[in-house]
Amino acid sequence: MSRGRAWGWAAALREGSTTPWREWPDDGSADGEPLAGDLPGAQQLGLLRRLNVAAEAAGRRVPVAMADRVLAAGVSGRGRGELPLLGADDPERFGPRPVDPDTLPDDELLRVAAGLIADDVAATAGAPTPEPTLVARARAARRPWTKAFVVVGVQWRADSVRAGLAAAGRRQGGRRPTAYLLADDLATVLVHAWTARAFDQGGPTWHDFLRNSSSFGHLPPRADLPRMARSATHKYGADRVTVVLDPAALAAELGTARLQEPPRLGANAIDLVRRVGEPLGLLVDRAERPGLLRAALAPRLAGRGGAAPTVPARFGGWLSSMAERTRHDLEAAGYPVLGDLDRLLPGPLPAEPVAPVDAEVLALALGLLLDPVTTQQEADA
Repeated sequence: MSRGRAWGWAAALREGSTTPWREWPDDGSADGEPLAGDLPGAQQLGLLRRLNVAAEAAGRRVPVAMADRVLAAGVSGRGRGELPLLGADDPERFGPRPVDPDTLPDDELLRVAAGLIADDVAATAGAPTPEPTLVARARAARRPWTKAFVVVGVQWRADSVRAGLAAAGRRQGGRRPTAYLLADDLATVLVHAWTARAFDQGGPTWHDFLRNSSSFGHLPPRADLPRMARSATHKYGADRVTVVLDPAALAAELGTARLQEPPRLGANAIDLVRRVGEPLGLLVDRAERPGLLRAALAPRLAGRGGAAPTVPARFGGWLSSMAERTRHDLEAAGYPVLGDLDRLLPGPLPAEPVAPVDAEVLALALGLLLDPVTTQQEADA
């Protein structure tokens, strides 16, 4: 099998072919010349073929510029480096063993896709912030809200609540504010904590996120509500921390119709953000990363990615004991509560837990490559 055959396949993929490598003719009739530089690796070739398949199913075609980006892309994340194409390299070469791209697990293709999406997200840095709507400007122009307050809790949810309150003319701050600690059943808090970490720094998989904490018998810092309450007490005073388990009660207390919740992201969508966050950290300042991911990816993935992740039954004992401990600590501290502390306790865990599936995460990634983040933002402008 010649390198010419491999170059012929690469050239055909660039033009939209969906033919697998093992089915590409080897009689010499499909030989090709190098496109530029070295032959792309198996991950890049495999990803481009899958992207062509997705485009064809949608009645579309991958632009040549995107195909060139895929073929020239690097491999992000931990794991094996770029893998050579089976049957196209010198059999005496050193390094990783050659592979058939169609035998690669979806995780390997995602490592290339995540880097490409990170490039697109990084390109949005410095984009102008959308102007407030007329309704938002009218609300902000109303008489300033005089109640001093701050909203604390898991960052993923707290940021959205703060933004919604600000748009309604309820900007947090002021002298001696009341700190409202957003809480929920502990299983939901864990999902929000994992989501926040995905946007902040990438981090572990959903399973590892749970396993790492349960093995030591404690909660992840981002899900430790008593710890957050103690921090708020230290900053604002012991008599100025209120635990919120009834969002409607907080909305009424702050004089607004409802609290703004964050976009609903399914398990696969959160996992894609997690994967993109790692290579993005090499392209932009760490402080910029969460904001860029929220602005560029969260709206594109809202309502997608399946159901939210759930805690597997094998972690049920740990979850229950942590929820009971959380409830006891908050009650013992005597914090005022909007709602019922019993809401912290999780309900029955599903028999079939929801977790990210690489194939579904890859499908979302292919969609973002077909309609890049930068292209969509330009269309919306």
